[in-house]
Amino acid sequence: MTTSSGWQPRFDLTDEGDFLRLCWHPGVQMELSDVQASVSAVESVSLDCKRPLLVHIDAVSGISTEARELLLEETCSSRTAVLGSDEVARVMTAFNYRAATPSRYFSDEAQALSWLLGPEPEPGA
Repeated sequence: MTTSSGWQPRFDLTDEGDFLRLCWHPGVQMELSDVQASVSAVESVSLDCKRPLLVHIDAVSGISTEARELLLEETCSSRTAVLGSDEVARVMTAFNYRAATPSRYFSDEAQALSWLLGPEPEPGA
C-alpha cells in the first residue's frame, strides 16, 4: 500500500479470517504516523465489527511516546495479543496492560492465538 504522498506503511496486515495479523517490518522505530496508519488499516478491513488482533513486535527497534499513548487509547480491535520472543520486546510493550481493550504479551504464538480466539475474559481478569 502506497499513499499519494509516496509514504509506505512499515508493517504488513493480513486477514486470517477469525483475526487480523499485524507484522512490523524489521528495525522499525514506531512513530505516531505508523500507529495511525496501522489503526486505519485494521479499521478498513473490519468494517462490520472489531476483530481480535495478533501483533508481531519482535522486529521493532523502539516506540515513541506519542505512538505508545495512541496504542493505549485505541480500540480498533476486540482484543490484542502482542507476540515477541525476548525480554526486550516484553519490556518495550509492558505498557499494554493499561490499554483500552484487553491486551496481553506472549512469547508463544499458539498460546497467543488460544487467548486471542478464546472466550471473552471476565471483567477484572
